[in-house]
Amino acid sequence: MSQLNAHEVFEKLGAPFSESEIEWRAQQVYEGKNGTPPKALVVPYVQSRAIMNRLDDVVGWHRWENIVEELPGGGIIQGIRIWLSDTRSITKWDGADRTNIEATKGGISSAFKRAAVLLNIGRYLYSENARWVQIAPNKVTQKDEYITDKKKNISGYFTPPSLSGNNNYQGKQQSTEEPKKNQNKTIQEPNEVPAGMIECTFKGFIDRDGSVGKYLEAWFESNGDIACLYAIGATRDQLLSLNLQEGDVVAVASKPDDKGNFIIQTLVKVAA
Repeated sequence: MSQLNAHEVFEKLGAPFSESEIEWRAQQVYEGKNGTPPKALVVPYVQSRAIMNRLDDVVGWHRWENIVEELPGGGIIQGIRIWLSDTRSITKWDGADRTNIEATKGGISSAFKRAAVLLNIGRYLYSENARWVQIAPNKVTQKDEYITDKKKNISGYFTPPSLSGNNNYQGKQQSTEEPKKNQNKTIQEPNEVPAGMIECTFKGFIDRDGSVGKYLEAWFESNGDIACLYAIGATRDQLLSLNLQEGDVVAVASKPDDKGNFIIQTLVKVAA
């Protein structure tokens, strides 16, 4: 077995996926009010089959394997091992809880995707902000994806948004924790809504203490729906410096952390 260069493998595994391989998952679904259509907050991801194909293409199907173990509490932990030579390998592990639907299969799939991120596969997608999309009863384009929320009795199709184009992989080796550490970006103060941000009304906040230190639990209203977002670190300090009052119009960009909480990335005061 020939020797593989670990750095080259890392870079090739982290290459961006094609548009056809990117899928979008709804984090939140909101009912339409006052005649407005329902909408969803979606984030990009790749399916397990795209990850398998990437591993096959970069290292060969015979040079990688996945190892699945069950945790005492019922969760799943999974490792992906890549053989760089006959005697040297690299294994990255991560875990997930069993899912509500097809519990074992879903847990294994989730753990596989998480372990793949540790190998740099699809890691750049963590830098993408969540996007709002409208839900229509019928397809508008051939690329439209189906979405359903049984609890809210909402189903339909949405047009997948485009990636920002600002987060293409640059061959830099970085930790999967970086999206969390870099959540707090500079807050701007123009009097307009920048592209990719959502215009909403500030409702209020609570200042809290947690494992990340002080943070704000803030509420914003958009089209009659109220969402709770979190401001951490420098974002918290600058949000406080804006002296927002209930009813102020702002524009917000946020993205989910690994627990599904939406973290403010940028916030712009549009009007008082």
